[in-house]
Amino acid sequence: MMIADFVNVDAVGKVNIIGGGIQPLGLNPVTGLTASFSVFVNVTVSIPLFSDSAAAVEMVLVNTDGQPVTVAGPERQGIMRFTQDLDFRFSGEPNIQQPPLGFPGSSNMVLNFSGGLPLNAGETYEWDVLLDQRRLSSITFFVAGAETQ
Repeated sequence: MMIADFVNVDAVGKVNIIGGGIQPLGLNPVTGLTASFSVFVNVTVSIPLFSDSAAAVEMVLVNTDGQPVTVAGPERQGIMRFTQDLDFRFSGEPNIQQPPLGFPGSSNMVLNFSGGLPLNAGETYEWDVLLDQRRLSSITFFVAGAETQ
């Protein structure tokens, strides 16, 4: 898991990361939005059975108390939660040898916040990754802003 300036996954599944490893995010005092950023997660699992090749992966932004963060949107407020069903099976060309069951399957998730997020300066946040509702990983970041006098 990583926070970066920008992340994308190309057509063949390669991850391109620019400015990876960010922990403090800047805050624009005029807009009240953080700098643009991306969150990258690679989930790798062992696939013991064909039926076990898919899982629900969820990313949730939480505060220091572990509570989901709610942000204002254009139409309403909402919890910063993203869910995706991932299939971890190898997705190669037809007629190409497939890895055996038990071989690790991998999938990538990328969240790009090109306009930033309306978060509070001076606060710490955490992205939690859950796999089938079990906490798998997390990454912490700080929103830096001008100190108030």
